[in-house]
Amino acid sequence: MDNTEQLALLRRERSRTGIILDFDGTLAPIVRDRGAAAIVPGAPEVLSALAGLYPLVAFVSGRGAEDLFARVGVEGPRFFGLYGAEEMTTSGLVQSPMAAGWRLAVEQMYEEAVELIRSRGLTGCEAENKDLALSLHYRKSGLTEAPLPLTEWSHRAAAAHNFKVEVGRMVLELKPQSVSKAEAFERLVHASGVHNVLVAGDDSADVGMMERSVSVVPGTLIRVGVVSAEAPAGMLENSDLQVGSPQEVVELLKRLL
Repeated sequence: MDNTEQLALLRRERSRTGIILDFDGTLAPIVRDRGAAAIVPGAPEVLSALAGLYPLVAFVSGRGAEDLFARVGVEGPRFFGLYGAEEMTTSGLVQSPMAAGWRLAVEQMYEEAVELIRSRGLTGCEAENKDLALSLHYRKSGLTEAPLPLTEWSHRAAAAHNFKVEVGRMVLELKPQSVSKAEAFERLVHASGVHNVLVAGDDSADVGMMERSVSVVPGTLIRVGVVSAEAPAGMLENSDLQVGSPQEVVELLKRLL
C-alpha cells in the first residue's frame, strides 16, 4: 500500500485514527531565537478541523506545555510538553508526580551550566531552564557541534541526577531518565484506543518515537520525517514519508480532512 492509499485509509477510518505531532521543526520553522518560533500560516485552521474529525490529535514537544499551547493557538488538540512529562488541559497544567524532584535537579544543573558557560567563555551558548528539563543551546555559537566542555559537563550532571542527555538540533537536552517522546507516544496510543496513527517529527527525540511506533500501532502507521541538513541519524530509516518543511507537513495534514 503506497502513501496515497494509506492516507485514504486513515480518512475512511477517522474514528479509529490518531495524529501525533512534534512542534519545532515540524509545524514551526527552526529559528535562531527559540522565543520567536511561530507556527506556519494555515496550520491552526487545519489542526482545529482535524481535532473535530479525529478522536486523537496531539502534540508531544520538548517545549513546556503552556508555551506549546500558546504557540499553536487553537483548542481541540492535546498538548504534552517536556517530552510528555506534563500536559496542558482545560483545567490547567498537569505534571508528573515526580515533578518536584526533577524541578530541584534542573534548578541546580541550570545554575551550574550558566556558570560553566560564563567561566569558560562559551560565547553563543545558552542554558534554558524548562522547569522539568534543561536545554543547552549552541545555535548562536556558530559551531556545528556542542563545545566539548559543555558536552562533558552535561553527561556528568545528567548521571548525577538520574537524567539523560539527548542531542537535538543544535541543543543538548537533559531530561529525566523515565521521560521520552516514545514513552508518551505509547501511553497516548494505548489510552486512546486508536488503531491507525500518523506521526510527524524532525529531531532525534522524534526518531525514537517513530521507532517505537512500529511495535505500538496495531493498524496503519504513517511516519512523516521533516528532513533537513540537520536531520538526526535514523530519520530516513524510521520515516515512511519525507517532507522538506513545516509547510509541507500542513499540506499533508490537509489530505486527512
